[in-house]
Amino acid sequence: MKIGLTGGTGFLGRHFTQCARQAGHEIIGFSRKPTDGQRDLTKLDFTGLEAVVHLAGENVLGLWTKEKKRRIHESRVALTQRMVAAMRTLAEPPRVLVSASGVSFYGDRGDETLDESSTQGAGFLGEVVRDWEAAVAEAGGFARTVSIRFGMVLGPDGGAWPLLRRIFRLGLGGRLGSGRQWMAWIHVEDAVRQLLTAVEKDSVHGFLNGVAPEAVTNLQFTKCLAAELHRPAIFPVPAIILKNLPGGFGQVFLDSTRVIPAAWQKEEFAYQFPTLQSAIRNMAKA
Repeated sequence: MKIGLTGGTGFLGRHFTQCARQAGHEIIGFSRKPTDGQRDLTKLDFTGLEAVVHLAGENVLGLWTKEKKRRIHESRVALTQRMVAAMRTLAEPPRVLVSASGVSFYGDRGDETLDESSTQGAGFLGEVVRDWEAAVAEAGGFARTVSIRFGMVLGPDGGAWPLLRRIFRLGLGGRLGSGRQWMAWIHVEDAVRQLLTAVEKDSVHGFLNGVAPEAVTNLQFTKCLAAELHRPAIFPVPAIILKNLPGGFGQVFLDSTRVIPAAWQKEEFAYQFPTLQSAIRNMAKA
C-alpha cells in the first residue's frame, strides 16, 4: 500500500515509517522542505495514495504563550482542514485517513474510568482535540477516518524518556503534585502498530484510545521508574509551581485521565508492552 505520512521526522513518525516499511508498505513523506521521494507539505498533493497517516503538529511542551497556543491549534486543525479539502478534489482520494489525537480530550477527570464513549472535558487541549478530530471526520464522505487518542508515548530514543532517564539517574526524580493523578501512556512500538492496524484493518474507525491497558497514577509511575533505574525518587515537584506556569501549561502534568483502550480491546489488539514495568525495562536496556 502507498501511504502518505505527515510528521515523519518526529519520534512517532520515524518509528511508524520503519514499522510500515517492514510490513511491505511504501511511505511517501510530506515536508515543508521536501527531499528526494518526499512531497511538499504546502502543496498537499495526495494523488495516487491509498492511505494517509497524519502525525504533524506543534509540540505541546513549552511555555504556553498566546503565540504558542495559536501554533498548537493551527498546526493541527487548520492543516487537517486543508488536507481534507485537497483530498476531496481528487477523482480517487485516499481510502483511509488515520490521524494522531490525544487523551487530553477528556480533561481532568479524577478517578473516573474513561473509554471512547466518554464526553469531552474542559481545558485548552480538550478544545484543540475536539476541533482536530472534527476536521479529520470531514473526510468521512470519501474515506474511512480514524483518530487515535494517544497518551504519553514512551520509547528509548525519543519522547519524554531521555529527559526522565537523566533526571532520575541523577537522583532528582519525584512525583508531580500529589502524585494521585492518573497518567495515560503507551510504548512507541505499540503506538505505531496501532497506527498501522488502523490503516490496514477496515473494522477500525472513529475514535480509539491509544493507551496501554495498565493505567497508573503519577506516583506509581514515579516508583516504577525509580525502581527500574535503581535510584531514589525523593524530590517531588509542588503542584503550586506547575499551576503557575504560563498559559495553563502546568495542567498537562496535573490533569488526571484514567483512560482505558476499550476499542482496541474489542479489536483484540495484542500489546507488546502491556505493563509499565515491561515498557520501562525495555527502554532502560536500550
